[in-house]
Amino acid sequence: MIGRKGMNLFAVMAAVIFLLVYTLPTLKSAQDAEACAADGGRWVHSEGVCEK
Repeated sequence: MIGRKGMNLFAVMAAVIFLLVYTLPTLKSAQDAEACAADGGRWVHSEGVCEK
């Protein structure tokens, strides 16, 4: 049976994985938007494309 410390460790690991799964794509999208703006385009967030 898992003790209290084991459950806390599991909760921390689940939180870290959750943050990575949702944060990394957001950071990549932000980089893509900045690159698009640098090229003189407009980033369309809903479609994930750069319009020039």
